[in-house]
Amino acid sequence: MALEWTITIEGKNEFGDVCREEVRIARSWGRLFDGEIGFSLEQGKKIMAALQSAVVKHEAQIYALFRRICPDCHIFRPG
Repeated sequence: MALEWTITIEGKNEFGDVCREEVRIARSWGRLFDGEIGFSLEQGKKIMAALQSAVVKHEAQIYALFRRICPDCHIFRPG
């Protein structure tokens, strides 16, 4: 038997675009009896890697979008 955690990381920009990343971590009940409560360091790293990936991906998309705006006329250039 296992306990599964699903952590959803979601970001939304001012245009309403949503970036969503999910991390699933399964833990066995047997670990509780061994005194392993909470996430391990490796599981924490997995969560942080997913968070970093979601943030970088979303920020890169926003950066690419804003680079399309002409600095002179403020109109979107063709993509």
